[in-house]
Amino acid sequence: MNKVCVVGARNVPDFIGGIETVCAKLYPELKNIAPEFAFTLFTRVKPKDKSEETFAGLRLKYIPTVDISGLENTLHTLFSIVYARLFIHPKIMHLHGIGPGFFAPLSRLFGFKTVVTHHAIDYERPKWRGFGRAFLVQGERNACRFAHRVVCVSQAIKEDLDVRFPKHAERYITIRNGGSLNFQEHIDSPDILQTYGLSRGKYILAVGRLEQTKAYHELIAAYQKIEHPNYKLVICGVGIHAEQYVKDLTANASENIIFVGFQHGVRLRTLYINTALFIHTSHMEGFCLVVSEALSAGVPIALTDIPPHREFRLPETCFFPAGDTQAIETILRQDDFSEYQSREAFEHQYQNTWLVCAEKHKELYHGL
Repeated sequence: MNKVCVVGARNVPDFIGGIETVCAKLYPELKNIAPEFAFTLFTRVKPKDKSEETFAGLRLKYIPTVDISGLENTLHTLFSIVYARLFIHPKIMHLHGIGPGFFAPLSRLFGFKTVVTHHAIDYERPKWRGFGRAFLVQGERNACRFAHRVVCVSQAIKEDLDVRFPKHAERYITIRNGGSLNFQEHIDSPDILQTYGLSRGKYILAVGRLEQTKAYHELIAAYQKIEHPNYKLVICGVGIHAEQYVKDLTANASENIIFVGFQHGVRLRTLYINTALFIHTSHMEGFCLVVSEALSAGVPIALTDIPPHREFRLPETCFFPAGDTQAIETILRQDDFSEYQSREAFEHQYQNTWLVCAEKHKELYHGL
């Protein structure tokens, strides 16, 4: 049995965050198609009982850390790698994110075949300054230099690494996240709509973590310029270590601007499938899972014009310049959003499943 250890997620399933979603979707699929691998996912949320020590055939190993932004993930990664060396002895160590990627040299020193998934250029987020930013910059460098393979979740990330770190370009591969939600047997949860006073097709939806790079403040500013809006604005997500930004953001809550917090499962699918328009105002992404989820729901979509968003094959009309609140306002004022739908984009996303993603990871692991 080939052992694989995975580091980077707080916990799975049903925890907010891109890496958490990827791990919750990818590894169960991978376990199903590659039973020759035994997976241990290191987590930093203490389990309440024995039932939380496994998930979909995966072992979840809790490793304590400190709940301090900037140190939480760093120390957890270090402790996890050391624990793996002492007690598990895996063949493959898979680190998710350029923060954990800082420890790629240690992983190799311990004799592990080392994979780092590059999810985003995290040090460009405004919250990172000084030592934290320098650590992430070095984490990206270490990943590119020392990892056996660097998995880029979008072609935009790979092309960026090819330019900035060309010496190790043969190690970089693109494996796009799956991101599709299954709507084939979906039945609406009336509870989520009733709770927040929503009607089918009468609201605009934004989904994602409440942080500055997602630019929800720009979305709200544009929406508030409309005196008599035809649609409510629903924002689905919570903040992590962004207390002041979240406080400032949620101060705008009103009858028409509704914050629904973190949602998942049938409640999240219900929000997607019944929205008049999904809008994403983010200034930076690696691979945007919420866009792929909205595409799988087949709803109209409007996005900022950034390279990762261009990979979803949406038509030109679906894009607007990042930071342009006037362009956002123009979109929000429309009565009919049908021009923001694309059958080609829907079909492209339909083919990009988590099973496809898992098959590519299986090939990668066997190659190592």
